[in-house]
Amino acid sequence: MTAYRPSCKGASRGYSIIELLISMAILVVLTGASIAQINHMQKKSASEAMKLDMGQEAREFVDQTVRDLHMAGYPNVTMYAPPVNDVTKVAAGLVSVSPTSILMEGDVNNDGNVYSVNIYYVPSDVNDPNCPCVRRSAVIKVATGSLSQPTASSYTEAQNVVPPGTGPGQSGEDLFSFYDQNGNQVTAVGTGVDISTASGQATIDSISTVKINLTILSNLRDPETGGTMGTSMSGTAKVGH
Repeated sequence: MTAYRPSCKGASRGYSIIELLISMAILVVLTGASIAQINHMQKKSASEAMKLDMGQEAREFVDQTVRDLHMAGYPNVTMYAPPVNDVTKVAAGLVSVSPTSILMEGDVNNDGNVYSVNIYYVPSDVNDPNCPCVRRSAVIKVATGSLSQPTASSYTEAQNVVPPGTGPGQSGEDLFSFYDQNGNQVTAVGTGVDISTASGQATIDSISTVKINLTILSNLRDPETGGTMGTSMSGTAKVGH
């Protein structure tokens, strides 16, 4: 009897070296493309998060300034029966203004107290690496002149501000611009006026609207593009006086 031996025809065989190399090359290409796409998405997400933070910081500063200006001059002397003996209960409104600063008085916290509010640009500070910046401080008014109110012990600030102004290296606009009731810019503000003089008082009295212009840059590079990130925010407020 002859033993049965299965035929080798149709038997399975392994992959050749060439096929394995081609498969590995395709896998490497697909994996690399996936990793690159994931990396791009992560950088874009980080970039958007940083832009959101900057935008929120700028918006909070502008919104706070608008709220302060709306309350400037409230409550005024006409709201009390004469004579008014307690000057700490009367807000003088705008006290001093310039293209980079505003000093005002008003019940900005709606708590019955008049505050002296100072908003000002700081070009540099050896103790604060986040300057140039814009700071806001508020202190309860005391019985002294509006230009001689105490300095607040704390403040909030918008950080890494592009220097305001129209010169080289500046943002292109002043931090604050002032307009009368007809929409005309109050150019008499010049480099700054206050209520200590009759002309300064007249100029301040003519101000009806204030425009706030803020541009900030991140001190970190854009993760997506590697460039500098910045954002600009502006707002207008009708002065409460």
